[in-house]
Amino acid sequence: MFEKIELYLNTNAEYAWMVILFFAFIESFVLSGIVTSSAILFSICIFIYNTELLSIYYIVPLAVLGAHLGDMTSFLFGKTIGPQILTTKVMVKRQKTITRAQKFLDKTGSFTVLLGRFIPAVRPIVPFLLGISDLKVVRFYIADLIACLLWGLALGFLVTGVGSFFG
Repeated sequence: MFEKIELYLNTNAEYAWMVILFFAFIESFVLSGIVTSSAILFSICIFIYNTELLSIYYIVPLAVLGAHLGDMTSFLFGKTIGPQILTTKVMVKRQKTITRAQKFLDKTGSFTVLLGRFIPAVRPIVPFLLGISDLKVVRFYIADLIACLLWGLALGFLVTGVGSFFG
C-alpha cells in the first residue's frame, strides 16, 4: 500500500499536504483508525520530509490538524451514536465492565485524552469512549488540542530524526 502512496506523491507532489491531513484523520477516527496503522502516517511524513515535498514546519501542523479533527469527530460520534450502541444486546451483556470503564473515564477524562494520544492501539477508541462518557465537549477539546500538539512535536522529532537516518 505504501508504494502506491509513494508513487502518487511522486506524480502529485502538490497534494502532499492533503495526504498528511487525510491519513492523520483516518488513523485517529474511530471507524477507520482501528484498522489503519499509525505507521502509515509516520512513513508518509518521513517520505514527504526526505523528498522535500514539504518542510517539517508544514508536516507537523497538518498532522496535528488531521489528528485533532479525527479525535473531535470520534468524540462527537460517541456523543451521538454511543448511547444507542450501549443499548444493543452485545453491550447489555457487558454492562458491568462498561459501567466500570465509564466511571474510570469520568474520573480521568482529560488525562486519558493525553495518554490515549500516545498509545497507537487505543488512539482511535479513546475519543469515542470519552464521547459516551459525561466528559464535556469543551474539556475534551482543550485536552485533545494539548495532546495533539504534544504528539505533533514528538512526530516532528521522530520524522526529522528517523528521516535523517534513512535520508
